Amino acid sequence: MRTTLSPWTWLVMLPLAACASTGAQDSGAKDVAGGPAGNATPASAPGQGAANGETQATKTLEKVGIVAPANYAAIALWPEQYAGGFSVLEVSPHGATVAEGDVIAKLDPRALDDELHRMELELRSAEIRHEGVVERNKLDASAAALTLEQSKASLERARRSFEGYKKFELEFDKRQEDLAKRYEQARVDDATDELDQLEKMYKADALVDATEDIVIKRSRRDLETTKLGNELTVDRRKYREDFEKKMTFAQREEALKSQEESFARLVKQQELDAKSRADAELRSADGLREQREKFAKLTRDRKLCELKAPRSGVLLHGGSKDFRPGRNPPRYERANSLATKTEVFLIAEPEAGAVNVDVTDAELDRARNGARVAVQSLVVPTEKTQGTLTVETYPKSANPNEATYEARITLDAPLSGVVYGTRAKLVIESPKVDG
Repeated sequence: MRTTLSPWTWLVMLPLAACASTGAQDSGAKDVAGGPAGNATPASAPGQGAANGETQATKTLEKVGIVAPANYAAIALWPEQYAGGFSVLEVSPHGATVAEGDVIAKLDPRALDDELHRMELELRSAEIRHEGVVERNKLDASAAALTLEQSKASLERARRSFEGYKKFELEFDKRQEDLAKRYEQARVDDATDELDQLEKMYKADALVDATEDIVIKRSRRDLETTKLGNELTVDRRKYREDFEKKMTFAQREEALKSQEESFARLVKQQELDAKSRADAELRSADGLREQREKFAKLTRDRKLCELKAPRSGVLLHGGSKDFRPGRNPPRYERANSLATKTEVFLIAEPEAGAVNVDVTDAELDRARNGARVAVQSLVVPTEKTQGTLTVETYPKSANPNEATYEARITLDAPLSGVVYGTRAKLVIESPKVDG
């Protein structure tokens, strides 16, 4: 069974191995020079020592990483409504020790205040517009109800008038015509009787012949005129029966039908108008709600102008990705701009608990997940510890020659007194392979 030694054991044993090798060489030289030929120590096979050295080198991998926070609280600007920029007025220095609730940065609020004022005016205008829509809808609905009642009453009157015309007026006209016929016949009968009586009187020679001729002629003319008048009346009555009454009846019927259709259209139109008013009021209410939400969001965005520490710890400028090899963490000062929707500050533990490093695909056979790593600070060399390696599955960059993977060493014990962002030497020991 093969025993795997830790990297630090190898580092300690190398000087001892060198001394032992020197002593062995001196002793061998003495034996070869002064001893018998049969007692000479056999020489090692050529290349055997080099092979052992190569095997030992392939088990470990030396890298340099960046000391990074393991446990931290990130601070990012995520405005809900405000789309402008954030400029720094005051900021605590990088590496400052802060307590929970401390103000770590103050941002310039002037642009946001202007936007908030404008949004407040728009909200007030939206409220007034909505109130106007609601009140106008009430007035329009009241006027529509009154118009509908008036149209309904007018239609009812037209119906009663048409029914009265059919039931009473036509009957009255018929009776009036019958009465007129009787009057006409009576006048003819009276004129005929009067003519007969005059003829009887004149036959009795009650008057002279000249007077008889005059009176009889006049009576006959009156009778003929009455008959002609009656004929005209009959013709006129027939005309009224065949044309005027039918036309009047049709006109009244059409007028009633037109009024009924007009009332039906009015009902439909008012239904559509009511739906339009309801839709307008709903849209106005929704617009007012959106305006209020925007104002509330902008009000909450105003609180971002004063950033407070969510926990106690060390303040670091920049995000977690800035503490990787090749990255330069920012140092914020007055008048600097802060990016939104990204980490701008970290509140980390006082002592470092991780080291970030990049691994190439050529090094993956020795830098595997779960590998043990010896860590030594290059700034404070006395600070040493060990940790466990975790390598990202997918590369962060790739090119035809080589790919790079992000890796992280989680330390067993923190590096006390070591500053974040400094370098650390890493000796990565390959995990033992079974078989």
